Amino acid sequence: LFLIQLVFCVHSYKETFTILYYLFTNFFHSLIIFFIVIIINHYYFIQDFCFFFCLTSSICLSIILYIFLTMTLYSYNKCYYSTYTEQFIS
Repeated sequence: LFLIQLVFCVHSYKETFTILYYLFTNFFHSLIIFFIVIIINHYYFIQDFCFFFCLTSSICLSIILYIFLTMTLYSYNKCYYSTYTEQFIS
Protein backbone atom coordinates (compact mmCIF):
# COMPACT_ATOMS: atom_id res chain seq x y z
CA LEU A 1 0.00 0.00 0.00
CA PHE A 2 2.84 2.38 0.80
CA LEU A 3 4.42 1.62 -2.58
CA ILE A 4 1.19 2.53 -4.36
CA GLN A 5 0.89 5.82 -2.44
CA LEU A 6 4.51 6.68 -3.18
CA VAL A 7 4.14 5.94 -6.87
CA PHE A 8 0.98 8.08 -7.05
CA CYS A 9 2.83 11.01 -5.51
CA VAL A 10 5.83 10.78 -7.80
CA HIS A 11 4.40 9.81 -11.19
CA SER A 12 1.42 10.64 -13.34
CA TYR A 13 -1.52 8.26 -13.51
CA LYS A 14 -0.37 6.65 -16.74
CA GLU A 15 3.11 6.00 -15.39
CA THR A 16 1.64 4.76 -12.11
CA PHE A 17 -0.56 2.17 -13.77
CA THR A 18 2.30 1.11 -16.02
CA ILE A 19 4.63 0.65 -13.06
CA LEU A 20 2.01 -1.21 -11.04
CA TYR A 21 1.17 -3.39 -14.03
CA TYR A 22 4.76 -4.51 -14.52
CA LEU A 23 5.38 -4.93 -10.78
CA PHE A 24 2.26 -7.01 -10.39
CA THR A 25 3.00 -9.04 -13.51
CA ASN A 26 6.35 -10.05 -12.04
CA PHE A 27 4.71 -10.68 -8.68
CA PHE A 28 1.96 -12.75 -10.31
CA HIS A 29 4.43 -14.98 -12.13
CA SER A 30 6.48 -15.44 -8.98
CA LEU A 31 3.35 -16.24 -7.01
CA ILE A 32 2.30 -18.94 -9.47
CA ILE A 33 5.73 -20.56 -9.31
CA PHE A 34 5.68 -20.33 -5.52
CA PHE A 35 2.28 -22.01 -5.27
CA ILE A 36 3.30 -24.76 -7.69
CA VAL A 37 6.36 -25.49 -5.55
CA ILE A 38 4.20 -25.54 -2.41
CA ILE A 39 1.73 -27.93 -4.03
CA ILE A 40 4.51 -30.25 -5.21
CA ASN A 41 6.36 -30.27 -1.88
CA HIS A 42 3.35 -30.37 0.44
CA TYR A 43 0.70 -32.18 -1.53
CA TYR A 44 -0.51 -34.04 1.58
CA PHE A 45 -1.48 -30.70 3.19
CA ILE A 46 -3.89 -29.98 0.36
CA GLN A 47 -6.26 -32.47 1.96
CA ASP A 48 -6.77 -29.91 4.67
CA PHE A 49 -9.67 -27.78 3.49
CA CYS A 50 -8.50 -24.58 5.17
CA PHE A 51 -5.11 -24.66 3.48
CA PHE A 52 -6.66 -25.47 0.12
CA PHE A 53 -9.22 -22.68 0.51
CA CYS A 54 -6.53 -20.12 1.37
CA LEU A 55 -4.38 -21.23 -1.54
CA THR A 56 -7.27 -21.04 -4.00
CA SER A 57 -8.39 -17.66 -2.67
CA SER A 58 -4.90 -16.22 -3.03
CA ILE A 59 -4.59 -17.39 -6.62
CA CYS A 60 -8.05 -16.03 -7.53
CA LEU A 61 -7.33 -12.69 -5.87
CA SER A 62 -4.06 -12.40 -7.77
CA ILE A 63 -5.79 -13.12 -11.07
CA ILE A 64 -8.51 -10.55 -10.35
CA LEU A 65 -5.97 -7.84 -9.45
CA TYR A 66 -3.93 -8.65 -12.55
CA ILE A 67 -6.99 -8.36 -14.78
CA PHE A 68 -8.04 -5.11 -13.09
CA LEU A 69 -4.63 -3.52 -13.64
CA THR A 70 -4.54 -4.73 -17.24
CA MET A 71 -7.99 -3.32 -17.99
CA THR A 72 -7.21 -0.04 -16.24
CA LEU A 73 -3.97 0.40 -18.14
CA TYR A 74 -5.65 -0.46 -21.44
CA SER A 75 -8.57 1.91 -20.90
CA TYR A 76 -6.28 4.73 -19.77
CA ASN A 77 -4.03 4.28 -22.81
CA LYS A 78 -7.07 4.19 -25.07
CA CYS A 79 -8.36 7.48 -23.65
CA TYR A 80 -4.90 9.01 -23.77
CA TYR A 81 -4.33 8.12 -27.40
CA SER A 82 -7.79 9.19 -28.50
CA THR A 83 -7.25 12.61 -26.87
CA TYR A 84 -3.84 12.86 -28.51
CA THR A 85 -5.35 11.97 -31.88
CA GLU A 86 -8.04 14.63 -31.49
CA GLN A 87 -5.41 17.25 -30.67
CA PHE A 88 -3.35 16.18 -33.67
CA ILE A 89 -6.33 16.46 -36.01
CA SER A 90 -7.24 19.89 -34.62
